[in-house]
Amino acid sequence: LLQSMDSHPEQIALRPKEFFCSSDIEVLTEMQVAAVDIKNKTAVFKDGFKMEYNKLLLAMGSTPKALSCKGKEVENVFNIRTPEDANRVVRLAASKNVVIVGASFLGMEVAAYLSERAHSVSVVELEEVPFKKSFGERVGRAVMKMFESNRVKFYMQTEVSELREQEGKLKEVVLKSGKVLRADVCVVGVGAVPATSFLKQSGINIDSRGFIVVNKMMQTNIPGVFAAGDAVTFPLALRNNKKVNVPHWQMAHMHGRVAALNMLAHGAELSTVPYLWTAMFGRSIRYTGHGEGFDDVVIQGDLDELKFVAFYTKSDEVVAVASMNYDPIVSKVAEVLAAGRAIRKRDVE
Repeated sequence: LLQSMDSHPEQIALRPKEFFCSSDIEVLTEMQVAAVDIKNKTAVFKDGFKMEYNKLLLAMGSTPKALSCKGKEVENVFNIRTPEDANRVVRLAASKNVVIVGASFLGMEVAAYLSERAHSVSVVELEEVPFKKSFGERVGRAVMKMFESNRVKFYMQTEVSELREQEGKLKEVVLKSGKVLRADVCVVGVGAVPATSFLKQSGINIDSRGFIVVNKMMQTNIPGVFAAGDAVTFPLALRNNKKVNVPHWQMAHMHGRVAALNMLAHGAELSTVPYLWTAMFGRSIRYTGHGEGFDDVVIQGDLDELKFVAFYTKSDEVVAVASMNYDPIVSKVAEVLAAGRAIRKRDVE
């Protein structure tokens, strides 16, 4: 989505409206489910409308976290949720000062996209380098350098203490460090939480972080109720069925497919290897596996030249791989992991 922030919804829709009509799929928009009644197999809507189901799929995704600082209701502060949000940010950012809060994938992709269009782009982040949790410090630093050479400024290990306005519109972003940044537009990318609070009393199993727990069939603890996408934790085959959350497009796509097959009693198990890519400044970063909890990183190639591959290991096993301008290695690794074969640390050293 964010590779092009001026896309229109029609351009990026997976299916045109006609598809739903001709396939006899009823699409209800601007309707919100307020509760699920598992005893009576009913979804209860906010306006009191009720709908019975035989099978139910929960795929609500997440809600972005908001800033909790002073002045958070000032105009021109955005969470990017829709193509319209992205379009507005691009329009407002032209030749203006942009501050991005959070060096997340969203934050960094927006920063890259706006760097040529805005007058200035600044990124504010609590960690010491971007992507530290996913890519480790050395890769994070190399990516940060690439951004800096494209005029993006970083304010690390600090957070926003206040948003200041002038005539109702954002004018300055004040940091805890005392620094004051000029800002016409602010984009907030400080993470998201699963949009599951309406299920709290439902009896559907939700973990302590709010994720819906499913098995390999994408089924919840309640027969006939399935869940998919960013709001679930599921067993990941390549990490000994550890329950994980992988909020990426490719994974949601597979979740939906596996859930649908099981809802239609065709029986299918999720065995996909996570794979993601992103492009920034015309360079693509590819990533496969699940690196959570890695304890070492083995790097080959040249970080300064931004042509490298990084192997993330946990004790003796490679659990994830990231690369930049070093294809097709990540796809090859994904194939090996998908075949159920382990890659040892000594194999890559």
